[in-house]
Amino acid sequence: MQNENLTEILNKDSARIYFVGIGGIAMSAAASIAKSFDYYVSGSDSKELYDPAKKVLDGNKISYFKGYEVGNIIHSGADLYVLSASEDLKNPEVKYVLEQNLPRASFPELLYELSKNVLRIVVAGTHGKSTTAGLLGHLVKHLDNSSFLVGGVLQNYENNCHYGSGHYFVFEGDEYKSQFDDPTPKFIYYKADILVLTNLEYDHPDLFPNFEELRREFALLIANMPEDGLIVYNADDPELVKLVHESNLASVSFGMENLADYQASSIEYGRDHTSFSVENKFSKNSIAKLLGETEEYKIQLPGKLNVYNSLAVIATLRALGFTQHQLALEVLSFKGIKRRFEVVAEKNGITIIDDYAHHPTAVKQTLEAAKLKYFTNSSGKGKLWVVFEPHTFSRTKATLPDLAAAFDAADEILISEIYPARESAKDASITSDQVVAEIKSKISNKLSKIRKVHDKTEALQILKNELKAGDVVIIMAVGSFNRLAYELKK
Repeated sequence: MQNENLTEILNKDSARIYFVGIGGIAMSAAASIAKSFDYYVSGSDSKELYDPAKKVLDGNKISYFKGYEVGNIIHSGADLYVLSASEDLKNPEVKYVLEQNLPRASFPELLYELSKNVLRIVVAGTHGKSTTAGLLGHLVKHLDNSSFLVGGVLQNYENNCHYGSGHYFVFEGDEYKSQFDDPTPKFIYYKADILVLTNLEYDHPDLFPNFEELRREFALLIANMPEDGLIVYNADDPELVKLVHESNLASVSFGMENLADYQASSIEYGRDHTSFSVENKFSKNSIAKLLGETEEYKIQLPGKLNVYNSLAVIATLRALGFTQHQLALEVLSFKGIKRRFEVVAEKNGITIIDDYAHHPTAVKQTLEAAKLKYFTNSSGKGKLWVVFEPHTFSRTKATLPDLAAAFDAADEILISEIYPARESAKDASITSDQVVAEIKSKISNKLSKIRKVHDKTEALQILKNELKAGDVVIIMAVGSFNRLAYELKK
């Protein structure tokens, strides 16, 4: 949609906005933000909505139809239709909107219009986007009453968005397409003033045939920034270093291994907290710099990846002028994102963790974080279990060598059937049996036990029969297994 038309629609008194696919986690947040602007908001989704999106919509008192029907569109009488990227012409509502040439937009186009009068901070990268954006949103909400929208529910609020009166709007920047017929990555439409880059690895092989195609989208994201924009980037990621150095924009770096403007050291991984020091190259305190003094931080979140996520936030907000004193307590108070290393139960000596990891690097780092948190410096003899549901045939096939090597930290590994998501099962190019075989051939811990499970019932039965006190089990699922952690808790 042309921005002029969208602006005109949104300037109408009592404009009505209808979301097709409102049950998506980001769509539910966008609908909630729109309602905060006093638009009349409604929508539709499949016959059953599930938490966390259902809780977000119900909590914000947004009504929606269960099931897709043309009559819903006619009944809504909306001025604007926001279409989910996962809905196409097979959806009768989408088909009707296009046939009738009704005004439509993607949710990032809408959100840009609603946020264009404040500074937009976009968090992008292959891993850690939700946690980094969530932590950043948590801090700017408390320090400035600023707004945020994240693709996951913050445990501090049981919500994935906030609209405030502050100077900033934090967005989780997704590289996936904006609508079924618009391949533009969502993060392009936010038009970042400040861009936070966590890391860059190959992903979404269904959209990007190779890494260069994905890298090109990130380069375009940077190219579209204003001349006075700021990039905050991970200096330990060589691909990001190249990208940033190809631009002429101001930049601030963070890292652990390579020299960076905000350098972490003295990292200690405890069961309750992770602590680390940060050397700030921009410190105005010359005596502190001479003595090599550092800023001290603690976080509730485990593992190396979360130190990176926290460093990204600290570097961003220190560069914007917030003090270490302002940040320290707020960083520590952040509880994390639901389904990102979310501890759902500690019962009978068994710890159950729900997680969303599906890319090999995220799988590896999540399991390593669990090992550090629960088994390092521990006298316990428990096992680290993982139930992993491979996500899409294309991603599983494209990343299989790295995926197979990601499970070294686990003692017991259960692999489910591959969840096809938006892909068709009849076009399967790989099987879960192949995944199991590849893990067995690549895993360095030859004591690990690797099994295939055919369905959630089988996985649940194995866990009920074999888990013992001291064990930790992580459920990594996006599809049909995504409620397994809660069923196991019962």
